[in-house]
Amino acid sequence: MFSYFLKWKFYYSLLDFLKAWRGFLYFGLYVFSVPLLLRTFFWPWHRYYSGYPVNFNPKEAFMVFFGNMMSRIIGMFLRTLFILIGVFFEVFILVVGFLLFAFWFFLPFIILYLFYLGFLYLFL
Repeated sequence: MFSYFLKWKFYYSLLDFLKAWRGFLYFGLYVFSVPLLLRTFFWPWHRYYSGYPVNFNPKEAFMVFFGNMMSRIIGMFLRTLFILIGVFFEVFILVVGFLLFAFWFFLPFIILYLFYLGFLYLFL
């Protein structure tokens, strides 16, 4: 019976934990759309752009160019913000997942050590 517990504790439960941890990492990537935002980093925000005039008019061409550049700059700024939020979330999930993984792995040893300390202080 004890061997089944050890196999479950140090094999099956750790595999399940790693699968769940991977799921949280994928969740963070795709909720914050980090791969999509990286692919479309230089695109205008919400694809707001204007077409250039057919006839050559420097004033209108400059206004369209300026508007398109502002749309791209706004898009890059907001995409950078969302990418950073996504990366911070991923780092948070990595750190918390590692701490929980270490806690789950070392929990039986911690419990045995606490029992040892309890008996030690009980008989002193």
